[in-house]
Amino acid sequence: MDVTERKQAQAALARAHEELERLVQDRTRELRATVDNLHREIQERQADQERIYWLAHYDALTGLPNRTLLAERARLAIEDAQSHNGSLALVFLDLDHFKRVNDSLGHPVGDALLVEIAKRLAGSVRPRDTVSRLGGDEFILLLPGADAQTAARMAAQLLDASRQPYQIDHHELTMAPSMGIALFPRDGLDFETLTQSADVAMYRAKLDGRNTFRFFTPEMQAQSARALALENSLRRALEREQLTLHYQPQIDLETGLVQSVEALLRWHHPHWGQVSP
Repeated sequence: MDVTERKQAQAALARAHEELERLVQDRTRELRATVDNLHREIQERQADQERIYWLAHYDALTGLPNRTLLAERARLAIEDAQSHNGSLALVFLDLDHFKRVNDSLGHPVGDALLVEIAKRLAGSVRPRDTVSRLGGDEFILLLPGADAQTAARMAAQLLDASRQPYQIDHHELTMAPSMGIALFPRDGLDFETLTQSADVAMYRAKLDGRNTFRFFTPEMQAQSARALALENSLRRALEREQLTLHYQPQIDLETGLVQSVEALLRWHHPHWGQVSP
């Protein structure tokens, strides 16, 4: 009886032990699955955060830094230049007649061209420089430590590089840039001012024939401000009764008779006086 009871107790203990091991294994599998799920969720969240950061700081088409990241890097570069009495250059680059590509060949070709241009720009600068895309066909280059001579040399290199055609599908395209250059601290002490100055200089490059670069000067800013003021005032000139109509006769020199007249609109501004065409 003692042996039988002992064997029964041992068997019951063995069954209890097996059941306990099974429960432990089941629980271990559940915990391992939970840990795996947690790791997967953490990785997914990290990937989402990295993706969100990338979308917020990089251009989706070209992969170049966007204006947000450019502004951050420019702020750090300006702080470094201020602390070491250094300099930096900002180059505002706009592609000449890029709209023709989109209008004639379509936006897919235009987008592919922008991607190739971005690669060429990024390959033409120093490792510490930043090439960013603002949107459309506008790019900004941040050149830390660059003075006027360095910026001019860089702009000349970009002009040389632009002469090499791009092969997009079966289209061979050449795209030239107009560039405006602003220097710290001469042309601005912050990113926004430097960008505005470089933008003004870029438009002067376009007025001077395109496919070239110009440095910002205070005279450019004054002319740009006057042009903007004139344009805004002209939009209100009619309702403010500042426009008058004049008729200039066209006379036949042989007969002395009036053959026709030209109708001319004149603008007399209360501050600028008679504004020429």
